[in-house]
Amino acid sequence: MAQIPARKCGFCNKEVGDLFCEDCHRILCVKCRQDVHDKVPFLQDHKVTNIQKEGNRVFRPQPVCETHKNQFLYYCSKCECLTCAECMTSNHNEHKTEKIKTVADTCRQTVIQYIEKIKTKVEVAKKKLETIDTEHSAQIKSDCESYVSKVTITSGELHEIIDRFKQIHMTTASDFKEIENQDLHNKGAFFKRRHDEIADRLLKFENLLQETNDCIFLTQWKALQTDVQITDEEIEDPLGCPRKLGLFNQSNFTRSVIEEIDETFQMRLKEKEQTVFRLTQGMDALKDELKEKQQQIDNQSKETVDNAKKITTQFENKIQYLEAELKTATKEKYESQRVMKNIKKRLDEVMEQNDREQEENSMKTKHHTKTKKGIRHRKE
Repeated sequence: MAQIPARKCGFCNKEVGDLFCEDCHRILCVKCRQDVHDKVPFLQDHKVTNIQKEGNRVFRPQPVCETHKNQFLYYCSKCECLTCAECMTSNHNEHKTEKIKTVADTCRQTVIQYIEKIKTKVEVAKKKLETIDTEHSAQIKSDCESYVSKVTITSGELHEIIDRFKQIHMTTASDFKEIENQDLHNKGAFFKRRHDEIADRLLKFENLLQETNDCIFLTQWKALQTDVQITDEEIEDPLGCPRKLGLFNQSNFTRSVIEEIDETFQMRLKEKEQTVFRLTQGMDALKDELKEKQQQIDNQSKETVDNAKKITTQFENKIQYLEAELKTATKEKYESQRVMKNIKKRLDEVMEQNDREQEENSMKTKHHTKTKKGIRHRKE
């Protein structure tokens, strides 16, 4: 933050003012605020700001009423605008007003909510940017690399097919050249030998013709009769032309390459179809096995249900038997209780009769004793 130039206190005009009263529009030092400003009751609610924290914003001019050029004092709820004292007696007379601070605090809460909402949007936008820089870029790169890789592989395979047919034809040309050169070399050696023999024979005849002595001439001529016979009988060996290498058939070459490419890629398609067929068969086998297992489970479940029903029936029979026995026992209990009740009743009757008899006997005994006493008294 930029340094704020030091300003003197507006009260004592001595100390450096670090505070600013937005309501008094005066600079305060800490001491004057404590000793002077805050001691006045109606000044205690003023808003005092720290200049070093807020900076030059504290010296910004406060907005005033454009109509009356007075300081705003209230907020008109009906018109939703700031008003001064004169506004309240003219255009905004009898309108509902609120404290500016109350409305500002409410608006600040709204601003806080919008800040949170905007922060959320900023985070969303940031995540989208991160997604663009990471996932989407990586996806584009991966897709392009995969595409280029497939193009390279396919091109390489096509080049391999073309190179294979090229090598076949190049080998054909190379073999033809080697064979024909060897044949040409053999012909050259043969005709070189024939040339030397004929040239030697020619030299003999030329030397003979230069002989002037007739005897020597005839003797040498006779010696050359074998050469004469060979010359007469010799058959000229024809020099055949070398074989021609057939013209390169571009159409056949192209057709062969295309057929090979088609077969290669069709084979891949067939392999995929065979793979799909094998997987389908495997899936069908698994389905059959699953169906068989399910049937076994159903059979076991049926057996379990039958066993459960059987056990349930047995328990129900036992319960019915126990209920019957309980009913019989209850009936016997009631019968026993009735018998016991009758016996008790009979016993009570007997006891009651016995008590009456004892009471009668007691009364008779008392009466007899009393009679005896009377008789004894009369005798005396």
